[in-house]
Amino acid sequence: MSSIGSSDQACKECRRRKARCDKVLPTCSLCIKYRRHCLYEKHSRTPLTRKHLTEVEERLERAEALVQQMRGLIPSNLRTWERQNSQPAEQQADETDFDFSAPPDGGQDISGSGIDMSPIQVDINTAPQRSTPLPNQEISNDVVEGSGSDGRQLDESQRNLESPPLYDFEWCEKEAGHIQGLSPKTAVEGHEEESPISDGMASLSVNEREGGYLGVASGAAMLRLIDPVTRRRASSRPQPVASITSPITPQPSPNRHIAETMIDAYFRLYHVSYPIVHEPTFRAQYSELIARPNGPCWTILAYIVAAIGVWVSSTTSNQALDLALFNQARSMLNFDFLEIGNLTLVQALTLFSNYQQKRDKPNSGYNYLGLAVRMAMGLGLHKEFQGWNISPLNMEIRRRVWWSLCVFDVGATITFSRPDVWPYKGVEVSFPLNVNDKDLTAASQSYPQESNQITPYTAVAVQARFHVAAHYCYEKIISRPFPTAEELLHLDSEHIEPWRVSIPAYFSEKAAVPSRYALSHAVMSWRLWNLRIVMYRPFVIRFALKGRTGANEASRKAFDQCLADAASSIKSIADFWKNHEHNRLAAWYSLYFLFQAVLVPCICLRNDPAAEEAANWRVQIISTLHVITALSSINISSDRCHQIILDLCGRYLDYRQEQPGTVATSGNRRSIEGLNGPANIQVETWPEAQAVNESPQTQINNIMNMMWPNVHPMEAADVVMGDQAGWMDFLSSEASGLWNMSDT
Repeated sequence: MSSIGSSDQACKECRRRKARCDKVLPTCSLCIKYRRHCLYEKHSRTPLTRKHLTEVEERLERAEALVQQMRGLIPSNLRTWERQNSQPAEQQADETDFDFSAPPDGGQDISGSGIDMSPIQVDINTAPQRSTPLPNQEISNDVVEGSGSDGRQLDESQRNLESPPLYDFEWCEKEAGHIQGLSPKTAVEGHEEESPISDGMASLSVNEREGGYLGVASGAAMLRLIDPVTRRRASSRPQPVASITSPITPQPSPNRHIAETMIDAYFRLYHVSYPIVHEPTFRAQYSELIARPNGPCWTILAYIVAAIGVWVSSTTSNQALDLALFNQARSMLNFDFLEIGNLTLVQALTLFSNYQQKRDKPNSGYNYLGLAVRMAMGLGLHKEFQGWNISPLNMEIRRRVWWSLCVFDVGATITFSRPDVWPYKGVEVSFPLNVNDKDLTAASQSYPQESNQITPYTAVAVQARFHVAAHYCYEKIISRPFPTAEELLHLDSEHIEPWRVSIPAYFSEKAAVPSRYALSHAVMSWRLWNLRIVMYRPFVIRFALKGRTGANEASRKAFDQCLADAASSIKSIADFWKNHEHNRLAAWYSLYFLFQAVLVPCICLRNDPAAEEAANWRVQIISTLHVITALSSINISSDRCHQIILDLCGRYLDYRQEQPGTVATSGNRRSIEGLNGPANIQVETWPEAQAVNESPQTQINNIMNMMWPNVHPMEAADVVMGDQAGWMDFLSSEASGLWNMSDT
């Protein structure tokens, strides 16, 4: 046999026998000699290129989407894999009881179970045993009623009505993926398959997997009390669609678009203020060390985490990569997601909300936040139960998400001066523990002792307590009639001051904190001062417009408190911007709180430029202009805020255009130097300065544009006038008898 060439590898027989093959084609010499079947395998190597890997990933995504679509065509009663997946949770439902009204002392472990709890075998949903509560742990409850035997009877009956869930509260109300045609039989008999989906009356859904959280006032609670067996019997019914299908567009792989640096930035800069996502769990899911829950919900969460990571770490205002990531996340949302409820989706919607607000789309963010809060209550995040079969880590994650939602919701309410819709009544969930992630893991069977140092969860716990304490004050200032100075000062001392003195020493206003926590620590002080500014600002405006003659002691105290808090805010923000990292998250909060604070000395200076305090007001305004100038490269709203301040009181400030730092303004360009150098500004007495020649009503009308510089004037008017608080009437009122000066 003649040779036709040689192969680049040995034949299969020679390789198997470890013989020296001469690689002759079509048959090697040894196979001819021993009459063996000579076979050369065709060697095909997969090209190790990014392009080929991308093609394979896209093919895999299409295949997974097709599988999901085909699964949706299978009737729900034939989806055996769903029932198999639910069996372990049912089997573990009654193994242990745990009191989640308070966590146990650190160091207590499960005992007497006879189970090997090694890290490999421990599941994140493993139930802990009952332990001793921590003495300082608290549950947010405005009123605790009932004492003695009557109280015990009430508690016992309420426990029967509202027993701990057998599962979690995640639910799905999506219809089955197939549509059955109308056969002659169904048309004649009117036969309809029993739907496993929950009823709209909240009376038949005794299983929390069907109806989400249903409280003691629902019909389902009474049904549970009358027939507890129904609850367990219902668990054998076919489950609704467990996964979200995307029949048209395959879901992208986030690993192709999201870099580790984006996630690192999110957890380094954003997470320490708002710990909505548990960092170790998310990173393990991203690295695919553990399963990614809830399908496309987790993918949406990953993209919005990356978008926020890019946004917060940017040092310029022209970065657009975060918008591309956000648009990718938003493109995956559709109305189908309103028919499901899970913690992953709550986390994603919450982050959507805050990102949109920071990106100057406040009403879009407000709507996302409403969805998140409603879904959170549907999942029962506002409740904890006696004897609940849930791990400490899972319970703690629920607490962190709930109270982060509180901070966002109440913060947005105060920012937009809208009615407070956050649920304070009926909320029975503890505040987040001040613990480090290494002390509370998926393997933990008991709560650790709280740390006496700052952790990623300190800020959200302190801010949540602040909002719970301060909501009485906010409700009063948006109500008609506007409260008197005496009422506000009493609310301040009764609610805000006790909270302030309860702040741990390591997070107090004067505490030195690690640089990682500098922003979250500073924002807490800024929030306090801002609320007091909002409370007492009307008295400052009345003093500025009407004069201080005849004012009572309480009104003067409110006036002084507002000026002091404004001065503290301006100084604190200026110091922060001079000494700490510059990024867009810090710039956003700095500009917001700074502009709210500087309006106080602005209106005072323009109405009484010859006052004894005028020199201090000028210093505060100039300091503010310095910071806003420094912010201009990071926050695009800085230019307009800068212009508004100059329009208000530029005539009362002496400054020269000798420094290079400029901020563009409409009409002309004024130069204000940044923080790193002496300002070429002279602060002196102004005997010739005259108060602004505008009527009080004209100035009141202009206040709307001052307080909401990024909002259209008509929208600002709607915000102020639509709250029906009588605030404008309060400012223009002359009937109180405290001001005897006539309009100028």
